[in-house]
Amino acid sequence: MSVKKIKRSEDVTNAKALEILRALAQSTELSDVQKKTIDYLEKVVEAPADAAEAKVNELVSKFGFARVTAIQLVNLSPQTLDELKYLLSLLERREFSEDELKEMFKILK
Repeated sequence: MSVKKIKRSEDVTNAKALEILRALAQSTELSDVQKKTIDYLEKVVEAPADAAEAKVNELVSKFGFARVTAIQLVNLSPQTLDELKYLLSLLERREFSEDELKEMFKILK
């Protein structure tokens, strides 16, 4: 087995990862891990890659999140305002107003 070097890395949403793996599946035989990853992503991804990316960009521009933080919020897709508050307590070291939280939640829905 040969070891391949990573040429480039980029943080992407689960939706984008699913898109990439589906495209890869068109041109090559996927490994068992890649097949299991597609299976998992098909169960958890709720929106197309372009919609997920738009949410990431909006969170970054409106709230100054690091891209990786915005991606995590989109991937985790909190279902309640309390879930969002909890995730932010883990991901961010700052407080947000109730209005900001509601706006974030609206973006994520």
